[in-house]
Amino acid sequence: MRSRLLSALLPLLVSGCIVSRVDPQKPELPLPAALPEQGEQTVQLPDPWWTIFHDATLDKLVDEAIAHNPDVAVAAGRVAEARAGLRIVNADRVPNFDLEGDATRSKDSAFVNNIPGLDRHRTIYTVQGAVGYELDLWGRYQRASESARAQLLNTEFGREATKLSLTGEVARGYFGLIAAAQQLGRARATLSTRGESLRLERLRFDAGESDEFTFKRAEADAAATRVSVHQLEREVVERTNALGILLGRSPKDLVDAAISVQGASLPTAATLPAALPSSVLERRPDIGAAEASLEAAAADIGVARAEMFPRISLTGLFGSISTELGDLFTKPAEAWSASAGIVQPLFEGGRLSANVARTKAVREQRKAEYSRTVQSAFREVLDALQGQTLIAGARDANAEQVSALARATELAELRYTQGDIAYLELLDVRRSLFQAEIDLVAAQRDALLNTVDLALAVGGGLGDKAEPLSAKR
Repeated sequence: MRSRLLSALLPLLVSGCIVSRVDPQKPELPLPAALPEQGEQTVQLPDPWWTIFHDATLDKLVDEAIAHNPDVAVAAGRVAEARAGLRIVNADRVPNFDLEGDATRSKDSAFVNNIPGLDRHRTIYTVQGAVGYELDLWGRYQRASESARAQLLNTEFGREATKLSLTGEVARGYFGLIAAAQQLGRARATLSTRGESLRLERLRFDAGESDEFTFKRAEADAAATRVSVHQLEREVVERTNALGILLGRSPKDLVDAAISVQGASLPTAATLPAALPSSVLERRPDIGAAEASLEAAAADIGVARAEMFPRISLTGLFGSISTELGDLFTKPAEAWSASAGIVQPLFEGGRLSANVARTKAVREQRKAEYSRTVQSAFREVLDALQGQTLIAGARDANAEQVSALARATELAELRYTQGDIAYLELLDVRRSLFQAEIDLVAAQRDALLNTVDLALAVGGGLGDKAEPLSAKR
């Protein structure tokens, strides 16, 4: 009879399937059949993605950042915390065993034990094991385990998203620093030219060949260029420090081992092809994290529902009890007990039903967050894809502008020397050339930053820096 009852209960004890799995109701957003096509001269995104630039310095900086950046350490700590939480939750699904022992010395009251000659003192030694187990008939612990596993998966996706974002920030910071350094170099060269022009105008003014107005305009132009130099010097310092922070360098290293990009130049931006819409959903870790969070919320609904059903627990004690320590482990000293208990919630002021409603509300939030994450992902992809053509067009126009203004400056200087134009006309074309040169470097930088944005938007790979998702089944 007992064996038949156990056989009937065993599937329920193991599976906990009375409360079925709750549907997370993941939103199915309509995806485009294809993303905007790019030009024919496209380059496939490698893995890891940042090697597309073929820059050994960038590779080293990314390695250093992933190894030392505190955000990566925080993300790894969250994964370890979630993994420990899963183990804690799973511990409720197996019986717990305890071992206890005690020795008690007591004296009976004379009113209780008044038999003449009988010692009213006694010593009792006890050693016993205890086993307890709650039957998971309604799937409460199973759903709790599913929730904890989904939360672990969420943190693992979050860790990968943190590393992916960090690699992008390092690349942006690196290219931004190189661009600022190139702009600073151009500004210093221009300042040297302006200084020489100012010296010549001073000689002309002192010799009476020029008026004070022309001399002061030359003096103001040199001062304005000097302002640009100081501003760019400050930008280089700030970008250097910001990149050092991304690499996880100490305050001492920020001073003693500052990053230098002297002699470095901006690489050529590559044009990436359009990705398949479905691959964006599969590759981006932030979308994976949002989906895992939705799965956890759905499992929490199952936990809340199961709490409305009875709790059935089994408890067993077995061991030895003896008044003599030497007899403690003998056959006559053996003692055991077994019990089963059931607790059915009847009235808790609406707490249980409110908890179910709360978990359902959380699921609705996670659904909206998932939709928002997918929408943001495709917006980033579309922005970067369309930006490739637009930024390249602006960069090419900047290059044409610089070429034209460089020739115009040569002609203006010649005509000014011959006395055909006023100094203000020469000054105007010089200013335009300087600004165009600064803008061209910015356009080259922006093209590279757009490549970075697109690589991240399509879920660029981390190569050997990626860690496996242990919670993914």
